[in-house]
Amino acid sequence: MADSSQPIPVVVCGKAEVVGKPVIDGLKPEYDVILLCLGSQPTAAELPYILQGRAPPTQSSYLGSGLYSTPPVAVIMGTIWGASDVTLVQEAMRSVGVPSSRKYPVIMRNDNSIPAPKPPAPEYAVQLIRRMRECLGKITRGEHIDGPGEEGVVWY
Repeated sequence: MADSSQPIPVVVCGKAEVVGKPVIDGLKPEYDVILLCLGSQPTAAELPYILQGRAPPTQSSYLGSGLYSTPPVAVIMGTIWGASDVTLVQEAMRSVGVPSSRKYPVIMRNDNSIPAPKPPAPEYAVQLIRRMRECLGKITRGEHIDGPGEEGVVWY
């Protein structure tokens, strides 16, 4: 985990920067969004570099801090992400491997059973930020979080 005085690094994955920008801003200052990834295939291509502490050579978005030296504790997926997207991203993470002293980032999936405004409504980002922060807090405190039954994947 990150030092408590430093923002906790995460990666946010979505469909559009118009939604991603308020989410990035809303997670500050406690969380540092290293990069906003747009789409599952770009995320699968970019995440191995991020896990190695390097900037991806091509990026689907340039929103985020770009501070790649500390690996993310979570990869946060937006509303449109389904099980096949998660599998693609997990395979990309596993292709890199991580030292035994570290863990893979937790994948946080949006629980679409919770009613929410439709993006890009500002209320959509506000609700997601609240739920993301709650879930990230539980992750950093080591609390149990329900998920879809896949190891390393939780609902927010």
